[in-house]
Amino acid sequence: MNGDIAIVGMAGRFPGAADVWQYWSNLAAGRITISSLTRSELLAAGVPADRLDDPAYVPARGMLADPELFDAAFFGITPREAETTDPQHRLLMQTAWAALESAGLTTDAPFGRVGVFAGAGFNYYALNHVFARPGLVDAQGLLSVVLGNEKDHLAAKIAYRLGLGGPAVTVQTACSTSLVAVHLAAQSLRAGDSDVALAGGACVAVPQHSGYLYETKGIMSADGTCRPFDATAEGTVPGNGVALVVLKRAEDARRDGDTVYAVIRGSAVNNDGNLKVGYTAPGVAGQIDVLTRAYAAAGVDPATVGYLEAHGTATEVGDAIELSALTEVFTRGTRPCSLGSVKANVGHLDAAAGVAGLIKAALALHFRQIPPLAGLKQARPELLDGSTPFTVDAVARPWETDGTPRRAGVSAFGLGGTNVHVVLEEGDGPDVPDPTVPPGERTELVVLSGRTPEAVRAAAEQLGEHLRQRPDLPLADVARTLQSYRRHFPHRLAVAARDLAETATRLRRAPARAAARRPSVVLLFPGQGTEFPAMSRGLYDRYPSFRADLDRGARLLTPILGLDPRDVLVDDDPHDVVHRTDVTQPVLALHELALGRLLLSWGVRPAALVGHSVGEFAAAALAGELAGDDMLRLVAARGRLMHDAPEGGMLAVLASPPVLTPHLAGLDELDVAARNAPDLTVVAGPVAQLDALRERLTGAGVHWRALPARRAFHSRMMADAARRFGVEADRVDQRPRTVAVVNTVDGALLGKGLSRPAGYWATQLRSPVGYHDALLTALGLPDPVLVEVGPGSALTGAARQTPQGRPVPGYALQPRPTARPDAGDVLAGIGALWTAGVGVDWPALRGDTGSRRVALPGYPFAPTRHWLDAAPPVPEDPTPGPDLPASPAGGEGVPASPAGGEDGLVGELVALWTDLLGVPEIGPDTNFFAVGGDSLLLIRMISQVRRRYGVRVPIDTLTADATPRVLAGLVTA
Repeated sequence: MNGDIAIVGMAGRFPGAADVWQYWSNLAAGRITISSLTRSELLAAGVPADRLDDPAYVPARGMLADPELFDAAFFGITPREAETTDPQHRLLMQTAWAALESAGLTTDAPFGRVGVFAGAGFNYYALNHVFARPGLVDAQGLLSVVLGNEKDHLAAKIAYRLGLGGPAVTVQTACSTSLVAVHLAAQSLRAGDSDVALAGGACVAVPQHSGYLYETKGIMSADGTCRPFDATAEGTVPGNGVALVVLKRAEDARRDGDTVYAVIRGSAVNNDGNLKVGYTAPGVAGQIDVLTRAYAAAGVDPATVGYLEAHGTATEVGDAIELSALTEVFTRGTRPCSLGSVKANVGHLDAAAGVAGLIKAALALHFRQIPPLAGLKQARPELLDGSTPFTVDAVARPWETDGTPRRAGVSAFGLGGTNVHVVLEEGDGPDVPDPTVPPGERTELVVLSGRTPEAVRAAAEQLGEHLRQRPDLPLADVARTLQSYRRHFPHRLAVAARDLAETATRLRRAPARAAARRPSVVLLFPGQGTEFPAMSRGLYDRYPSFRADLDRGARLLTPILGLDPRDVLVDDDPHDVVHRTDVTQPVLALHELALGRLLLSWGVRPAALVGHSVGEFAAAALAGELAGDDMLRLVAARGRLMHDAPEGGMLAVLASPPVLTPHLAGLDELDVAARNAPDLTVVAGPVAQLDALRERLTGAGVHWRALPARRAFHSRMMADAARRFGVEADRVDQRPRTVAVVNTVDGALLGKGLSRPAGYWATQLRSPVGYHDALLTALGLPDPVLVEVGPGSALTGAARQTPQGRPVPGYALQPRPTARPDAGDVLAGIGALWTAGVGVDWPALRGDTGSRRVALPGYPFAPTRHWLDAAPPVPEDPTPGPDLPASPAGGEGVPASPAGGEDGLVGELVALWTDLLGVPEIGPDTNFFAVGGDSLLLIRMISQVRRRYGVRVPIDTLTADATPRVLAGLVTA
C-alpha cells in the first residue's frame, strides 16, 4: 500500500449550483454566484427595517436553493423528526447518498466499511426555529430534538441512516473543518479502519435572506464582494454550501475501475498555538509548518505544483500572511503556480469551505484546466513584481504540462488556528470520444428506479435531458452505470434503444411498474407455428454462450436432418423449410433451449416451466429431465414421425369446449387438439370434416382460423406416430428435474427431484394440449411473472384471456415475426422482467463489452418541505398549547377519560401519533415502526399516554404489535 488516496466521487450544493458539475461550470467561467439581496427580500425574511437603514448593512450572501426541501421518507425519517432536524444534518445526509452514488457505490449490496468524517457550521435553525418553541420540544422530548441538532450526531446519523459500517466522526475546526475531515478520512483509509470514506462539511445559516453589518478592519467585505489576492480586497462574504468527497485507497480504486478525479499524495494538519497576535488571527509560522509537512508527507517538490487553491479570505492581513507563508515554502518552478480561491465565486462557506476548494482543485486536475480567480481587478503587488513564484489568472486556460504530473495544493485555515493542507496529483482525465470511431449501433438496456412512481418519472426526465445535453456519451456506458452501479428500488422502468436520441424519446413514454418482492418466474416455451426464418440471428451474433449452444446442436442435428439448422435459425432459410414439421420441431427446440439457457446465465431463476406441445421438450431439457443432446434427437424423431403421419388439418375456434361441442355432432373423426384459453379451442382431424365444421361455425357466427399445419397434431391421427415415438422415448434416460415443470397433459405441477412416468412422451404427442389448465396451475404460484421463451406472443396473449382478478405480468422475448438484428427484442423483454422484480445478473448480461462507468444524474429526491418557520416571540404567561394537554399542578395530572369509549380512545391515540410523528396517514391499525417511529419515540409516546390516562403500558407487549387499536386495548385493560 503506497499511501495514495483517490478521490472517486463527489457531490455538493453551492451558491448558484445544484451539483458539482454546475459548480465547475461556474468556476471555469469565472462566474460569481454571491447574491445581492433586495430590500423586499430582506424585509420578508424578517430583517428589521432599521437594520437595513444602517449604512454599514451589506445585503449580500452566497445562498443555497431550497434548503427547506428534504426527502425524509427516502431515509425512513418521519416528517416531524425532519422538521425539527438541523438542515445541515439533512442536506449532508442527502449529499452523502449522492456522493456515494457518484462513486458507483449505491448498489444493491451493503455499503460495508464506509467511514464518515464531516462537520457543520453554527446551528441557527435550532436556535431560532426549534428551541424557540418550548411546547414542541416538550412534545418531542429534549433527547429526540438534540439528536437531530447536536453536531455530535451529524456523522453518526448519516452512518445509521445509510448503513455505513466505518468510523463516523464529527469534525469541528471552524473554517478548516471539511478539509481536516479529508485529512482524517485519508488516515482512516491508510490505517484500514475504512475501505471507503466520505469527507466534507455543511454550512446552512438561516435565514438565508440576510446580510451582515460591515465593521472597519473586520473580516467581512464592505461592498458584498470577495476578491482574494486583489489589491482592492476588503474582506469576505458569508455563504452556504454542503459538499462531500468519496475517498478510496488508490490501488483499490484502480482495481475497481473507478474514475479517479485526483489523487491525494499527502496532507498535514496543525495549530498555530499562541504564536500570533490573537485567537482569531492567522499565524504565519503555523502555515509554514503545515505546508512544509504536507509536501514532505506527499514526497512532492512544491515547485512542481501548478495550481494552489488558497484559503484566500480577501482580508488584508489574511492574504498577506498566507502569501508570505506560501512564498517561504514554494520555490519557482518551470512555470509559475496559479493562485486561486473559490471564496471569490461563492463566498466563505465556513465548515464547507475546505471541501469546496478541494473539489475545485480536483476538477481542475480532472479537466486539465486552470480556473480563473473570479472578480479579479488588480492583483496584489507581490504577484506582479516577480517576488513570488505565483501568478493569478483572470480567465480559464488549459493546464499545460512538460511531462511532470499535474499537481495542486489546497489550504484551509480555521478560525482558532487549526491549519490543513492537502497535496493533489492528477488522476483520470475526462473521457473524450474518438471522432474516428463511429458510435455503437447495437441496442442497450437502460434501467431506472425510484422509491415512488414520482421519483422514477423524475429520474427519467432528468436522464433524458442529460442525454440530450451530452450527445457524446457512449450508450453502453450509460447502460452499464445504471444497471450495475445504482441501487434498484421498487418502482422501475426500462427502455431498450440503439442510440441516445432514441433512449431519450423512449424514456418520456416508458411506463413505470411496481416490482414484486419475490416474483415467481414462469418460462413458457411455444410450440410449432410461431417460427420464422433467422429467429436466432441477433442472439447468435451477440451472445457467445447462445452461439456455442446453437453450434453444438447444429453439429448434432445436421446429419439427422440432412441440412444445417443454422440455415434456418441464423440465415434466411434458403431451402424454404422453416415450416416443415420434420425441420421445424428440432430447430425450434434447439432455439428455445439455447434461449432458456441464456436466460439462466443472466440470473433469471424460474419457479416453473411450461411447454406447449414441442415446447415441452425444451422445458424438460432446461429442467434437467433430458440431456440436451437426447432431447434434440427425440424431437427430431418426433418431427419426422408426425411429418409422416396421414394428412389432416387444424382449426382454431374462438369458443369454449361447451360452446363448441354441439357443432361437432356427427363429425366423429375430429378431436379437440388443444385448449389454449377459456374461449380458444383447437380442433384437429381430416380435412373434409374440418371443412364441414367451418361451414357450421360460420353459419352460427362463431369465429375460427385455419392453422397452417398439414397434419392433425394431438389427435387420433397421431396414434401410430405416438406408439412408435414411445419406443424411442423409452430408450432415453429420464433424470430428476432441477426445476418444477407444469405438464400440459393434465396441468399438474411436477416438483423438483422427480422424473416423468414411463410412456409420458407418447401420451403427450397423442393427447390434447392442456395449456389453459397448465397456465392456471402456474398462475397459482406467488406473484407469477410469465416469460415467453421463443418466437411469438401467443402463450402470453392467451394468459391475458385467463380471468385472475388481477393483471399478471407477461412478456414475450421475441414478439415480432422478424427479429431485431441485435436481439433488441430479447433485451427489451429482460428489461420488462426486471421492472416486474425479476433479478438480473447485469455483468453476465452485458458480457465483456469494454464499457465503463460514467457520471450521470443522481437520485431525484422528493422536494418535500420540512421546515418550521421562525417562532414568534413567546408571551410572558403562555397558555398550554396543543402539543400536550394541560395538567393540574402538583403531579402528573388527573387521568383523562377517553371520550366515546374505546373507539373514541383509538381516535385520540391516532391524533397523538399524528402529532408526534407528523405523518397524516395514520389509522387505527397503522404500525408505529412502519411509518418511521423508533424506540426513542415509542418510549416518548408511552410516557405521554401514561401522563394523560394514568396507566402504565407494557412496552414489550406494545412493541410486538404497535398500533393505536392495540394500544387502546392496553390502556383500557
